[in-house]
Amino acid sequence: MKSSSDRSNSVKQGHCLHNYHEKLMQSEGHPPDLQGNRIEGTANEPNSNDIQEFQYYSNALKHLDLVPKVNIQNANLDNCKSIRRLQEILMEGESDSPTSVCSCENYDLEEDNSEENMENSTTTTRTGLHDRQAECWDQMLQAPCSTVHSMSTTTILPHASQHRTREEASEVNIDDLFSGRFLSSISDLDLRVLELGGKRSYIQWNSHLKRSSQKLVEHRAARTKQGPHRRENLSKFCVHHRKDSSAELIGDIEKVISKLCFSEGLAKFEEDYAGEVMTIYEMLNRKKGVKYTMLKDVMLDQLLTAISTSKEERVIRASVSILTTIISTNKSAVEDVKRKGLRLCDLAAALKRNVHEAAVLIHMINPSPTEMKTLELLPALVEVVCSSNNYKEKPVAPLLTPPAASLMIIEVLVTAFDCATNNTHLAAINSPRVLRELLNFAGNNNLEGYVSLANVVVKCMQFDGQCRKIVAQCIPVAPFICLLRSDEKCAKFAALQFFHELLRMPRSPAMKLLRKIRKEGGTKIMEVLVYCVRELPTDYQLLAANLLLQLDTLEDSCGKGSFKEEAIQIILKSVVSEASSPTEQLSAFIFANLGGTYAWTGEPYTVAWLVKKAGLTSLCHRNMIRNYDWLDQNLKDDVIDSWSSKIGKHVIDVGKPVFYALEKGLRSKAKRVSRDSLTAAAWIGFEISKFPNSLRYSACEILLNGIEQFLHPGLELEERLLACLCIYNYASGRGMQKLIHFSEGVRESLRRFSGVTWMADELHRVADYYLPNQSRISCVHTQIVEANDSRSGAITSLIYYKGLLYSGHSDGSIKVWDLKQQSATIIWDLKEHKKAVTCFSLFEAGESLLSGSSDQTIRVWQTLQRKPECTEVIAMEEPIRQLETYDQIIFVITQGHRMKVYDSSRTARDICKAKKVKSMTVVDGKIYVGCKDSSILELTIATKREREIKAPTKRWMMKKKPISAIVAYRDWLYSASSVIEGSKVKEWRAHHKPRISIAADKGRNVLLLGVVEDFIYINSSPSSSTLQIWLRGMQQKVGRISAGGKITSLLTANDMVLCGTEKGLIKGWIPL
Repeated sequence: MKSSSDRSNSVKQGHCLHNYHEKLMQSEGHPPDLQGNRIEGTANEPNSNDIQEFQYYSNALKHLDLVPKVNIQNANLDNCKSIRRLQEILMEGESDSPTSVCSCENYDLEEDNSEENMENSTTTTRTGLHDRQAECWDQMLQAPCSTVHSMSTTTILPHASQHRTREEASEVNIDDLFSGRFLSSISDLDLRVLELGGKRSYIQWNSHLKRSSQKLVEHRAARTKQGPHRRENLSKFCVHHRKDSSAELIGDIEKVISKLCFSEGLAKFEEDYAGEVMTIYEMLNRKKGVKYTMLKDVMLDQLLTAISTSKEERVIRASVSILTTIISTNKSAVEDVKRKGLRLCDLAAALKRNVHEAAVLIHMINPSPTEMKTLELLPALVEVVCSSNNYKEKPVAPLLTPPAASLMIIEVLVTAFDCATNNTHLAAINSPRVLRELLNFAGNNNLEGYVSLANVVVKCMQFDGQCRKIVAQCIPVAPFICLLRSDEKCAKFAALQFFHELLRMPRSPAMKLLRKIRKEGGTKIMEVLVYCVRELPTDYQLLAANLLLQLDTLEDSCGKGSFKEEAIQIILKSVVSEASSPTEQLSAFIFANLGGTYAWTGEPYTVAWLVKKAGLTSLCHRNMIRNYDWLDQNLKDDVIDSWSSKIGKHVIDVGKPVFYALEKGLRSKAKRVSRDSLTAAAWIGFEISKFPNSLRYSACEILLNGIEQFLHPGLELEERLLACLCIYNYASGRGMQKLIHFSEGVRESLRRFSGVTWMADELHRVADYYLPNQSRISCVHTQIVEANDSRSGAITSLIYYKGLLYSGHSDGSIKVWDLKQQSATIIWDLKEHKKAVTCFSLFEAGESLLSGSSDQTIRVWQTLQRKPECTEVIAMEEPIRQLETYDQIIFVITQGHRMKVYDSSRTARDICKAKKVKSMTVVDGKIYVGCKDSSILELTIATKREREIKAPTKRWMMKKKPISAIVAYRDWLYSASSVIEGSKVKEWRAHHKPRISIAADKGRNVLLLGVVEDFIYINSSPSSSTLQIWLRGMQQKVGRISAGGKITSLLTANDMVLCGTEKGLIKGWIPL
């Protein structure tokens, strides 16, 4: 065994090869004496300095065998197909060509011989030089690098030949092809490669080097005898020879490829090395032939093997980076890599091991969305994007940064699949931390990266509107303005979609964002938007027109510089486009909310804002309208009124085309378009009252016939309210006379609706003033809803909450139904209660829902992210019969007929202790309680005062007739036992005789009672499967309707009566 000092000396002397060869090349490249002075020594005798250098060099060669060997097992290397294939190439090359790798001395001599023919023509001489150089390259690159020992563990790699024309040969400049850190000569070859050759390889290699060195020294001495002219030409040629030395090129190729073969080389990877490998790969790729293809395969094999088998992160990172660099400049290499069997799972594993560069390679390979989905890359990709601050420097084109590539992959994962799969992927990235990191994405002005960012953020906002507030707080608008200014249409599309989705926020922050866009975009942003309005596809024209109109309205510009009219015309043109087309729907949506507002969730709140202005205050009525948080402070924003007035003025300035477009939209067969057109007409109506009567009258003539269709019973409550609002605004003044042309059905609808809003009552009075008419009440009821779910037993309770119908069942489940016209769909099935759900009640100003059950619990429900969630459970001592609420107070009737009250701290106390309670209702801060002894109590909630407004029945036959139901409608109070009695509340307090008294059939007790407008609905035993219909004002029975089973629950709302049966069937009717 050699000592460590011996090994160190051996290595040091081995490196003398490089020192000597470098000096020799510098000497060759030095220009001869231009004065013609003869250099010491003769042509046959080398310079004494050269002799000393050669002796020093020979001594170094003697110690070359002392270089320590790398201990690598032969078996491991023999198993490498790439090395065996390379050995075969080398053996074949050795038999094909007599030229060895170190025959560069012949190259030098051939150059010198060619110089003797330069006297006739300089051009011919230069051409000959380049031709001979190309020939010599082919000889060298086809030659074996060393003799392969039978037990050798590695082989010096061959090189791709380069056949070049004169123009191609001029490109073969090592300074251009390789970085400055490359070796300057063949003797600077990595010692690991020499060490692995074995002793026999060293002897042959050393003899090659000795012969080469002797020839070079002798040739240099011979050149000293040449004349000044020939020396000058030769000097120029030597400089060229030094720069394009084939020996140097061979050494560089050997070193680069040798690093690929061993993980030690890849572990010392530097950035320049990837460029070196790429250059060599390109050189090989330009050559045709099996040998060059196999050499490329060797390179790819080693890279793929390192990625798939190495356990060292640095080796994997180096291999991925090199492969990425190769593919980035040579797209055909993608197919080569796929052909070699690159496994995406290996890249996915590398990415999960924190090798972020693998994201770039995955993106460049461009696997199918399904393949990417199976790799489960999303968490790793998110982490890469979150580390974007580590990639501030712009990468060399056309490479992407790992965060940019990750964003592009994420974009595919959240857009390429069905809605459920996309939402699953969106849920994985939809957290505040990830969103903030996405918005801080350091894209280095990468266009594709920002396009992907815009698309991903849009999808996140559509999936969960709550993240819109985070986006609005953190968003830098400058990158997206740059997308808008880009010449790439895909960038413009992404930017317009992004701004359209982001501006779906409350009006005040939306105006702040508009000011920010206007400030950072300058005047050019308006010019870009005008271009988009004129040149892009129709849908994007609409998005551009929407943004352009809002920006221009914000500046309140007028005159020639105003773009408002052009933007409005684009929107109106699309409203009257092809019926039921996506363009028509988008334009109607934009128009409907242009003068209104949104919630932070992105839900349009223009209708909620208008409904509040129409005077809707009832919690029950508000909860028949879906998706609105009536306590949202943004609905009280005064900025909405001023914005609506300002933009409404600009819209009305366009004139009659606006109203003709709205009229066509009102009659659209697409429900969404007609509703949005009604919403637009409603908010424009507030501003039209400020315009001349002639324009308002014209608008009334155009729109009124289309608006009145929304007044009919059975339509959505908000639509009927908006119709009343429109008629009230457009028909004011001279237009009121138009009301006499309303059909009898429309006038009757106004009368029935007068209990919901004061506007309907006033319009009905005006219509009666111009044309007095005796109302005819239609008692015909038409069924409009039927839904069935028999799996959960009887339907024991019904209520509207957030615009959806909730049904409680005997098995403890709660079904959530979406009722649309004559269809009903279950969208949620909630199973929290253990026993029958007996009752519901709205809580906290309608923002929460209570459910009471026989399992002795009350559950508090809230809609979180569009799904009902149980947020609280209140335990009871008895099963629950009925619930009522007032503010934060909960009133409970138990199955034992006791009455309890829970305050905001959920502390319980008993009330009405002297009575057994059967039913109750809450009206205007008072609670009316029906008792088992047929008495009715009134309790003032604030003062806790209790009084009896109906005494118990004294007749002995009536003592067993409890108040089974008590209902308040307007200022009337109705009670039901064996007799239905009704009067105004103040008359009950004065103990007046009831105004209405309806006796049930003999032997029957009233089980359920409902009152709505003209009718009283009664369900009694034993005919428990039918509803009796009575006229409220005339105490006259006018019919009955069958539910198809025993009725177990009853609900009246918006001119509609709904009942649930013990078979799980829901039916609904309206009077026409």
